Amino acid sequence: MREKGPLYVLTAVFLIVAMGTLAGCGSKGTGTAGSAVKIGEFGPLTGDAATDGTDAKNGATLAVEQINAAGGVLGSKLTLVAMDDQALAPEAMTVVQKLLEQEKVVALLSGSYSTPTLTVSPVVQAAKTPEIVEYATNADITKGGNYIFRTIYSGPTQGAAVADYAVQDKGYKKFAVLYTNDDYGVGNGQAFSAEVTKLGGKVLISRNYVGGTKDFNAILTAVKATNPDAIYVGSYYNEAAQICSQAKQLGLTAQILGDDGFDSPMLVQLAGTSAEGAVFSSPFSRSDPRKMVQDFITTYKARFNADPDMLSAQAFDSTLVLADAMKRANSVTDKEAIRTALSETKGFEGVTGTISFDANNEVIKPVILMTVKDGKFVFLKYQTAAQ
Repeated sequence: MREKGPLYVLTAVFLIVAMGTLAGCGSKGTGTAGSAVKIGEFGPLTGDAATDGTDAKNGATLAVEQINAAGGVLGSKLTLVAMDDQALAPEAMTVVQKLLEQEKVVALLSGSYSTPTLTVSPVVQAAKTPEIVEYATNADITKGGNYIFRTIYSGPTQGAAVADYAVQDKGYKKFAVLYTNDDYGVGNGQAFSAEVTKLGGKVLISRNYVGGTKDFNAILTAVKATNPDAIYVGSYYNEAAQICSQAKQLGLTAQILGDDGFDSPMLVQLAGTSAEGAVFSSPFSRSDPRKMVQDFITTYKARFNADPDMLSAQAFDSTLVLADAMKRANSVTDKEAIRTALSETKGFEGVTGTISFDANNEVIKPVILMTVKDGKFVFLKYQTAAQ
């Protein structure tokens, strides 16, 4: 866990913009005024992925604190019950069952990776409990049922958008595609390859690898022999950093492209200058000039003594979207009413953009492309996949 700093609360003006005026103790909504309503979150709080899970938990925590400071939802305060799944599917199943059966949460936030989130989807759907997926991108997750929503664009959407940028904007023709052999990496890598081919480019070499791999020299030596214009890496920051560093050591000059798994301060900490110039998709731009974004960045840093990343921003928005749906459902306990309200979310202003859900409970918002410049993540452009 990161060290906590002083607690700051955003102004009421920001909360009104983000959620609408929350009802006070005189609300006619269901639920007892002043009572605590539990919402659950699961994600990796220990193990190799603990940085990501902790960042997501912090984002959700900040949102809950600000909602409660403004009076709660329909007169009720929210309580976040966060549990550790270690980014493992069996652990996710165990903690989600605890959240549903023992803690009796009214809604869930997935702060975990694609495989654990995909694994628990049938259980969540069977329990008829609304769930908002914060950053898991596998395309099949929302196919698990109508109670499952996602506030980040899917892996295929990201992969296609990055391919569109590479081929149509930059004119690259030859590609190497590397990705982790899991639900996250496979979905992103396949989507990127398919879009490149559709746009007339060529994938010269495609390789997958086990998450946690540290030595990529053999793979990158094979990549170097094909002389690609760009290398797409469908992976999380740990492997991405290793690939950036080892590619540079081998003298590879191809453009590094990636997905939202790159978006962690750990990428630059691990790769150093080797990450310079990398381009990747992300839902969060730190340079977004909107007041709510800059307030979020300032408040998060004061609260947790760290800069927010896309994971904390996604969790923050997901929690606010849930609270907004409860308000519009006029209930903090009626799961079906909350699910219906979530499905009707249109134009919700969050720190990651304007959020709406389509008929498949997938978020509608443009893909952001970021680049690493002088060791910092800098906004590059908004990008949509070619049609």
